[in-house]
Amino acid sequence: MIQLRVIAPASHSDAAVALLVDSKSVANVVLVRGAAVDPVGDMITCDVAPEDASYIVGDLRRMGLAELGAIDIDEIDSSISAASMVAEESASGNSANSVIWENVHAQIDNEGLLSVGMVALFAFAGVIAAVAILIDSSPIVVGAMALCPDFGPIAAFAVGAVRRDRRRIWGGLFALLVGFSAGIAAAFVAVTALTITGVSPDSFNTSTNTLAQTIAAPNIYSVVVAACAGAAGMLSVTLGKSGALVGVAVSITTIPAAAEIGLALSYSDWASVEGAAGQLALNIVSLLVSATLMLAFQRRRFDRYNLLRRPTS
Repeated sequence: MIQLRVIAPASHSDAAVALLVDSKSVANVVLVRGAAVDPVGDMITCDVAPEDASYIVGDLRRMGLAELGAIDIDEIDSSISAASMVAEESASGNSANSVIWENVHAQIDNEGLLSVGMVALFAFAGVIAAVAILIDSSPIVVGAMALCPDFGPIAAFAVGAVRRDRRRIWGGLFALLVGFSAGIAAAFVAVTALTITGVSPDSFNTSTNTLAQTIAAPNIYSVVVAACAGAAGMLSVTLGKSGALVGVAVSITTIPAAAEIGLALSYSDWASVEGAAGQLALNIVSLLVSATLMLAFQRRRFDRYNLLRRPTS
């Protein structure tokens, strides 16, 4: 179940309570008059079936409560209540397929826009991936792929494109640009330092390195994998299935391509720079397009059902 805590001015609280009580997917409605100090008003709490949480929040927003008061959303691990069971059974659909759009947007803002921590993760992932390529180690490159936070900015772009929010569109693209630039730069510095100190060889032969050959050779398979990963990643974000993101991360050749660019620059291997750059660009574009299309499809279903559900609004 989802718990809502609503702060409403006294002039709106009765209408808000009536809306919640009339909804079959809402249970355990509590009204405490005069409980809110800033902003002044009444406090309302209720439990909502996950399938209908975004619809109920939308109704409350249309009443102006987001501007006049507040609407807080919290997930309840378990609710031992007969009324909650009835509310869940009354909601249409399956709770496992429910999307709480407000939580999705909050998560995107937290994980999809540029931060110092994000840049550091890109840089560390770039160094690890570069070392993996140097020693031709698939397990290590998988670790770098899992560490790289590249899907957050991709999801931010998708949300911005679907909602026509330029701040998120450009924020996601800027985070990708800065993040992968940091990964390339970190890989270049690390490989150069390892070469100067004699840890790495003075020359690097891609013809005998399976990872380097694969990364620097983009093809239609790269598009198919990245497109599926983008769609799956967007589903995992909207449905709150965070575990699936690990699989998405280790299936796309983004940070390995960025690391190979840095490595190849260090060895002045321009053919590999070109091939890895093509791989990186192909993956990013495929991810952006497929994630946006998946989110647009989900949002269209939500909006269509919301319109049918509330024909008089």
